[in-house]
Amino acid sequence: MKTLEVNQKKVMKTKLLLLEIIKEPSRYSSIKTLTPALKSQRELAKFTNSERDITSCSLNTLKSASETLLERGFIELDELRINAKDAIEAVVIGNKVTKSTRTGLKNKVDELESKLITIQKSNFLLTTITSDLRSDLKNMAYSNDSSENRKKKYHELNSKIEAKLSYLRNSDV
Repeated sequence: MKTLEVNQKKVMKTKLLLLEIIKEPSRYSSIKTLTPALKSQRELAKFTNSERDITSCSLNTLKSASETLLERGFIELDELRINAKDAIEAVVIGNKVTKSTRTGLKNKVDELESKLITIQKSNFLLTTITSDLRSDLKNMAYSNDSSENRKKKYHELNSKIEAKLSYLRNSDV
C-alpha cells in the first residue's frame, strides 16, 4: 500500500474512532493508550491501533492528509479530538470538581454559579425581612397604643421574623 493511501486511511479511521468515542465515551475510557493520544495533536498523529488499522505518522502528514480528505480540513479532526477528550473526561471524572481538566473546571463553575444564585436569593430575602422589620419598628415607635398592645404587637412580629429566618436557614432558597 502506498504511503498516501496509508495516511488517508489513518485520517478516516481516526475520525471514525473519535466519533465513536464521542458517542460512547464509557466504552473507551479504560483504554490507557487512548487518553494520552487525545491530549495533543502530536500525540494523536503518533497514535497507533492495529485492530482498527490506524498507523502512526507525523503531525504535518496528518494535517496535510486531513486537509485533502475532510471538508473542514485538520480543524475538523482537531475539534473531534478535543470533544472526544472531553467526553472521556466527563465519564472518568463525572461531576467531581477538579481544576486540572476542562470538564472539572466546568463542574466547578456550575457549582459556584449554583451557590451564587442561592446566596443572591438569601440576600434578597434578608433585605426584605430587614425592610419589613424597620417599617414595623417605625410604626411601633410612633404608635399611640398602650404599652400592653405594643408588647403584644412585638411578640407577633418577633414570631413572624423568627419563622422567616428559620425558613431561610433551613431551606436551599
